[in-house]
Amino acid sequence: MSDLVTFGIDRGVGVITLNSPDSLNALSDDMHVALNRAFVDAYRSEDARVIVLTGAGRAFCAGADLARLTALIETRGASYDIPRPGSQPVAAFAGIDAPPELLTTYTFPLAMNKPVIAAVNGPCVGVGFVLAACCDVRFLSDRAFFDSAFPQRGLVAEFGLAWLLPRLVGHGAASDILLSGRRVRADEAQQLGLANRVVPGDDLLDTALDYARAMAASAAPSSLRVIRRQLWRAHHQSYGDATAEAWDLLMTALAGDDFIEGVNSFLEKRPANFTGR
Repeated sequence: MSDLVTFGIDRGVGVITLNSPDSLNALSDDMHVALNRAFVDAYRSEDARVIVLTGAGRAFCAGADLARLTALIETRGASYDIPRPGSQPVAAFAGIDAPPELLTTYTFPLAMNKPVIAAVNGPCVGVGFVLAACCDVRFLSDRAFFDSAFPQRGLVAEFGLAWLLPRLVGHGAASDILLSGRRVRADEAQQLGLANRVVPGDDLLDTALDYARAMAASAAPSSLRVIRRQLWRAHHQSYGDATAEAWDLLMTALAGDDFIEGVNSFLEKRPANFTGR
């Protein structure tokens, strides 16, 4: 795998690291390719039950890199074939079982078949903001901040952020953040619900890893996979449809090996040995 993005597994947790600290992990063309590959490897890994996504150095992701932005300016976007999400298969994500509109570099955490925890260690800007917002849980360093910067660049709320952010922080707060393009620091992000937890910068990765390892060790992979899908689909469902689907999923779960192991391990007062089935 490219050194621009690394992927490793430890005690059931896969760690994806954007690894271009000199550029504040701004996404270059090569980093897009490397990140897509890391996402697919994480998706397919049976050993990684929970994913932590973070950045090397002092930033999470500073958005698109300068060379990419310059090329877009010079050609008015024609230098990049940016497909409309869901309009055509993305070769890098061939074989991934997820809604096609989620199969982009920035939204792939939503397509993942296991929880994704963002450990936001510093500046999180532009499409980096989208990337973090698409994760299930966000832990922030006290030095971190979010900054959409879209209106300051003459751009729009990209890759569905105008749909997703109001569901995280409410319509009024999302309007403020996206229309002003202002900086949202860690303490405010936590107050708004955009950050689940804020910790001292030096403790961030260990805190996120401890959380992820506890989840990987105690939760059935089949449950994590299905609950994530329920949370996503519920955005589009009525309460009645969500409860009806939950009943169908429950019947399937009751027939699964993970349910039997979950109950037996509880009764026998021992750690569960889930198989994901």
